[in-house]
Amino acid sequence: MTLPVDKVSKSDIGVLSAKENKSNMCLSALSHSAMSHLKPHLAEVTLNQGAILWDSKRPTTDIYFPTSGLISIVLSMPDGECVEVASVAREGAVGAYFDPVQSDLLTRGVVQTGGELTRISLSNLLSAASQKHEIKDLVAFCRDWILAQGQLLAACNAIHAADKRFCRWLYQYAQRMESETVYVTQESIAAVLGLRRTTVTLIAQALQTNGSIHYSRGKISILDMRMLQLAACGCCNNLERGHWPSTRLLAAASDWPSPGAPARS
Repeated sequence: MTLPVDKVSKSDIGVLSAKENKSNMCLSALSHSAMSHLKPHLAEVTLNQGAILWDSKRPTTDIYFPTSGLISIVLSMPDGECVEVASVAREGAVGAYFDPVQSDLLTRGVVQTGGELTRISLSNLLSAASQKHEIKDLVAFCRDWILAQGQLLAACNAIHAADKRFCRWLYQYAQRMESETVYVTQESIAAVLGLRRTTVTLIAQALQTNGSIHYSRGKISILDMRMLQLAACGCCNNLERGHWPSTRLLAAASDWPSPGAPARS
């Protein structure tokens, strides 16, 4: 099962401006002082669904902070099969969390839902992190978030039934996107969950019959979020808002040095 994606082309991406954008929840959690270190290096881009941010043949040296849309990190296997190992929306950041010259990457960054992102080079982000402890926290928390998802989803995919995993994915998606309308095809869901399309269709039919969702081509409307959560595996509770990088940044804000205070080592 191969995830339907396209390479980024001129139709996929358009640089809009290099201004401060605080729609991403992690960027919104930063102080004005910290943002002043990032602002000169930020650019807004728009990406269409299916665009590839990086793959084994083209590593990235950029970090993306979604302000809308959702990015999937998928693990590709030699036989063409793939499965989602993490995803990031407005609560975090995704991109060059690896050696930029590495040529044998196993993952691929795919735009699951098109939207706007704020982009910065890894070198500029790390330079800012060396000067501001809260930006250093941001980098650490975003890395932790991706690692935590990878660990949890590895166990989830091995242990939990397909219908529970489907409900977990849909519930998480709705939470991250802050919307009860999910614009995604059953084919795409099947690909990121490593399931057959027919399996996803049967699960969606059952959920529609019990009143949890209503689906049509490329669109799923969640009618009862609570029912969907109860039908999901417990993994969805381990990936809720309290674990998001943006939430951790807000919680850590009280520990950041005040202006004029000696910098922490």
